[in-house]
Amino acid sequence: MYHAVLTQQKVIALQQPCLRLLLTLRLHTRQSIEHRDRNCVFSHKSLKDSTSNNSIMSSDHREDFQEAVTAAGQGHLLDDWDRSSTDQRLHLMADIQEFDLAYVNSSYSASKSVAAENKRPPQPLQEVTTLKDLVHDNVNTWTKAGYKLITEGRAAVLLLAGGQGTRLGSSAPKGCYDIGLPSHKSLFQLQAERLIRIQQLAAEAIHGQSAKVRHPVKWYIMTSSSTDAPTKDHFEKHHYFGLDPNQLFFFQQGQLPCLTPEGKFIMASSHALAKAPDGNGGVYLALAKSGALQDMQSHGVEAVDCFAVDNALIKPADPLFLGHCHSQQTDCGARVVAKAHPEEKVGVFARREPHVEVVEYSEMDPQEAASVDPSTGELRYAWSNVCMHYFSTAFLVAMADRLKQQGQYHIAHKNIPSKDGPVQGVKLELFIFDTFPMAQRVSLMEVARASEFAPVKNAPGSASDSPDTARKAIMSLHQRWVEEAGGSVSSLEGIEVSPLMSYGGEGLDQLCKGKTFQSSLDGTLQGRQQ
Repeated sequence: MYHAVLTQQKVIALQQPCLRLLLTLRLHTRQSIEHRDRNCVFSHKSLKDSTSNNSIMSSDHREDFQEAVTAAGQGHLLDDWDRSSTDQRLHLMADIQEFDLAYVNSSYSASKSVAAENKRPPQPLQEVTTLKDLVHDNVNTWTKAGYKLITEGRAAVLLLAGGQGTRLGSSAPKGCYDIGLPSHKSLFQLQAERLIRIQQLAAEAIHGQSAKVRHPVKWYIMTSSSTDAPTKDHFEKHHYFGLDPNQLFFFQQGQLPCLTPEGKFIMASSHALAKAPDGNGGVYLALAKSGALQDMQSHGVEAVDCFAVDNALIKPADPLFLGHCHSQQTDCGARVVAKAHPEEKVGVFARREPHVEVVEYSEMDPQEAASVDPSTGELRYAWSNVCMHYFSTAFLVAMADRLKQQGQYHIAHKNIPSKDGPVQGVKLELFIFDTFPMAQRVSLMEVARASEFAPVKNAPGSASDSPDTARKAIMSLHQRWVEEAGGSVSSLEGIEVSPLMSYGGEGLDQLCKGKTFQSSLDGTLQGRQQ
């Protein structure tokens, strides 16, 4: 999970027995955390480069390595050592040294203990800024505060983009997916163009009409081992969709070894560990490991808008949300939507005194989840978690530091492919909202589902959360914008407005008033001269 290539000088130093032992073998001690934080664990390539004289395969080295792995309770990883080639041994060593064995062992033990605890029942949450609460004065004050954060470079965007479009019938990163809009823009392009537009709106709101963007919003994009290269290729191929390449920071989600129920590492082959992504909550450690947190701090970022790649209606760096949370000195927050119906299978925000947390629908009694407050006639558990979060940079740093010491993961029992065929095993996952109970200040703000939430999760043709429903949501919303600006739309499927022309319906009066748009893709609303 924490490995980096050593410099040539450090590779040479590996020939010194004491330092080699310190850097590579004592994985079962807490010293490994210190070396991990200094990026001292080496990669497969550096291992191979350091073994031209085959010294790393000496009997002393093998015995030290075996002793360290055995002391961590993972001696079975070396069962096939004697039958393995030099390359296979190097690959296995690099695989093992990718992880802090003590960290994995202690985290799994802690995770089992937490899973066995009897949680107190959740209670309904009242502290939500609802749409009814968003009166004119509040909206103006918070929006201006958000614009100020953006123009001064104190706001950033964090995108969770590690997933592939497998359920959509695509092996490409989900962000590359074309949901079928008339423009055929990918999810990545929609988000990039909205970011360009909000940067300009913020500059003009603070510095006057036609003001230039002084501090482009930093965009941190978390990929995975399977999506990193194609994601970068997609952005490069499309010239970063008009963004400054320097404002983008790509980094990869971490992995953890798959375990047996007893905590033994599972072998995918005789010389490779079975691994799995550590969940979207791995973002905290991944930010720290990649240098993204340090980059945020060096650029003066204080407020971070975080969301998943598959929301086709997301408003990146929403100034109202940023201003709302930052003004209240929020550690972490969320944009929430009201549940679509009582039986909707979605996690909800609730309170387990004294903390705010997300309670998954599988954790709640169905009758309780659908219960109604008789005094209001509204659902008691109404506020859905839709992965639209806010974090202060200070909170991200604190959570990364805390998780470096020990993680508490969700334990998912799965069939794991292994060298002996599929076996019953365990994957450790952290959810991004698992840190909410650790926050001192949490802010929740309701947003309208029809204008801010259109997930793309299910296959085309599905009745909900599909490319079709997301496309319809965008084009229906844009039709309302046109009509509110004094125009009309005769196209039965609605109309598409380029994000470069409007972020949230603004700026369309002159283009739309008195006009009828017959095509779903009108050049005027795409920024093309007619």
